[in-house]
Amino acid sequence: CTFCAGGPEKDTSEAEFKKYGRNRLAEGKLPACAEMCSTKALLGGDGDVIADIYRTRVTTRGKAGDVWGWATAYGRPDQKPAAQPVPGPVPAPGGKS
Repeated sequence: CTFCAGGPEKDTSEAEFKKYGRNRLAEGKLPACAEMCSTKALLGGDGDVIADIYRTRVTTRGKAGDVWGWATAYGRPDQKPAAQPVPGPVPAPGGKS
C-alpha cells in the first residue's frame, strides 16, 4: 500500500514525501504493519522463506502451545499420561485403622 511504499514519484523525492509520507521500502525497511504486527500473521519476503514459515505453522497447528512451561504444566499431546500411584492396602471393614 502507499503508506509504506510511497507512490509513482521518484523514490525518496520531496514530491513523494509530501504526497505519501516516508517510503519505508525504498529505505530498505519493512512495512510498518509487518514490523508492529503482534500476531505474526503478516508474511513477506522470498517465496521459499514464506513457504517454509507457512509449512512450519501448519504442521505445528493444534499442538500444545509453545509458551514456556506449557509442557511442564499440561504435558505434551503425544505424551502418555503419568501412571497413577498404586493405592495402599484397604483396612478390613469393621477393623480399626
